[in-house]
Amino acid sequence: MSAVESLLAPADAVRAKVYRLLAPWAGPLFADRSRRVAWFGAAQVVFAFLLTLAAPLWMLALGPVLLGVPHLVSDARYLVVRPGLHRRTLLVVLCGAPLLATCFGAGPVMGLLALLPAILWARGPWQRKGLMLGVWATLTSLAWDFGATFQLVFAHLHNGVAVALWWWAWKERHARAWAVPLLAVAGTVLLMLGAAEPVLTALGGWNAPWTGSSFAQHAEALAPNAPPVLALRLVLAFAFLQSVHYGVWLRLIPEDDRPRAAPRPWRATWRALVEDFGVVPLTLFVALALGIAVWGVVDLTQARLGYLRLAVFHGYLELAVGTLWLIEGRRA
Repeated sequence: MSAVESLLAPADAVRAKVYRLLAPWAGPLFADRSRRVAWFGAAQVVFAFLLTLAAPLWMLALGPVLLGVPHLVSDARYLVVRPGLHRRTLLVVLCGAPLLATCFGAGPVMGLLALLPAILWARGPWQRKGLMLGVWATLTSLAWDFGATFQLVFAHLHNGVAVALWWWAWKERHARAWAVPLLAVAGTVLLMLGAAEPVLTALGGWNAPWTGSSFAQHAEALAPNAPPVLALRLVLAFAFLQSVHYGVWLRLIPEDDRPRAAPRPWRATWRALVEDFGVVPLTLFVALALGIAVWGVVDLTQARLGYLRLAVFHGYLELAVGTLWLIEGRRA
């Protein structure tokens, strides 16, 4: 048993006791993956909505710092490693180069360039490739003409990409989970109609000085040219959907992708991660996550911005892999 597994053993013991305690009431959730994903997914969306009503500034400040790196690792794991795309070396190099460039400030045109090799090297009919080339050319033209605006729109919309990818690519595993996308859409509509504003006023959620940020600052970043009320609602919708996005990558996709239907113990989860990535990359991921968290203790605003600069690539990774899967007609 590795040192990490030894550290996780007490957590597994507690987990087993909790499961035995809850088994008379929650036994079907433990045994039935589809039901478990449906209930957990719906609960996550509802919790994200309630949190948006109470503490949206804290969500925007802490979400990226605490959950950002784990969700990037999940991106790489379930989009690249688990489907075996890392074995297609030329595809990885050609897609990876523009994705890496976005981490160093390259704009959306460069990020979209990752879609081109995904289209051309996909193992699928040329009719589908031609259609996706047209989509890529259209998006690239828009990004070229409206660079900053395109990046803003993409930042808002990409939170829904995870929901779409999960719903489509793992659909055979979650037939009962239709409530997840419906609740996400309903929550967004309610926020855009102003449902959060009286609650935020009543709970004093408009200000959170310890976060080092304000609604005005987030509105300037996420909706700089929008009227004040619309900008405010766009910020709230972004906070909500970002939380849903994290939940999909950190909970729903891992649940659906796992070979066994029952939940894994913590030690088995660690062994699966080691099998997928290896100990050295996992150690680097943990160090990066801890480094950003410690940075957040020192300067929460700069830590959040630093993470967001690093994470620009992952939205284009999701688009590139989604494009590949659409052409190949399967999860590659």
